[in-house]
Amino acid sequence: MDTTAEQISARTAAAWTVALAILGGFTGYAWDGPFLAVTCALSLGGGGAVGTVLSRRRIIATIRQGQGRAAALGYADGIADMMVLGISAYRAAVFPLSGPDAVDAAERVARRKAAYRLTAADGLPHRIREAAAAALAAIDERRDHEARSAMEDLMQAVQEQRRAT
Repeated sequence: MDTTAEQISARTAAAWTVALAILGGFTGYAWDGPFLAVTCALSLGGGGAVGTVLSRRRIIATIRQGQGRAAALGYADGIADMMVLGISAYRAAVFPLSGPDAVDAAERVARRKAAYRLTAADGLPHRIREAAAAALAAIDERRDHEARSAMEDLMQAVQEQRRAT
């Protein structure tokens, strides 16, 4: 199904025109019979078609605005999720469960770079950037308890952003 703004507008216009024509036909038939039914159906259907053609530009602009807003919010949610995963991977490299020598320095540095790159991505709200910076600072300074708390704050900020969308 094509979901471009033009196609959505055309389908909406057709649906309104048909609905108004049917309503006019039933109303005209109830008032005076078949002749008035055809007259009212043509009048209401034609009026609906003219109205939708005249308002088409506004409908298309509204649809495009909504699609753009949805795309921006979806992008921000996806980047925030990837950032949480990247920072979590970095935290796992700094505080490995199997001991301090379980992860070599090169992997730790690679995960740190990835986490910082994801945090610097465009489209992230300021509150999420602040929470990510606090988590990264705690991990860089090797403060496990503060890093865990900062990660919880970061995940809460991401969830609040998602609820707000």
